Amino acid sequence: MLSGLLFFSTPQAADAPRRLDVKSLSCQQWLEQPDDIRPMLVAWVHGYTRAGGESWILDVASAREFVATVHARCMEMPQGSFRYQILEVSKQRQAEAKKK
Repeated sequence: MLSGLLFFSTPQAADAPRRLDVKSLSCQQWLEQPDDIRPMLVAWVHGYTRAGGESWILDVASAREFVATVHARCMEMPQGSFRYQILEVSKQRQAEAKKK
């Protein structure tokens, strides 16, 4: 299993790439990340935890809605687990898809 670390290099930063321990990232820590990093974290954790590969097609509107839902949940519970919020939103979306 991968170490659970995520490597990012932000174009604005002149320093070395940052390392984030995604496995234990709290919502507050996620909310403190730069605007361009938060969506990448959502996508990375969702992909890592749900690597079923159902589809390679990205529905941009759906992806934005997913990120917005995670953001809203983290705003409501900043000390909660960021990873848990993604799992819960994912479960909710899967249940909704089965109803259709």
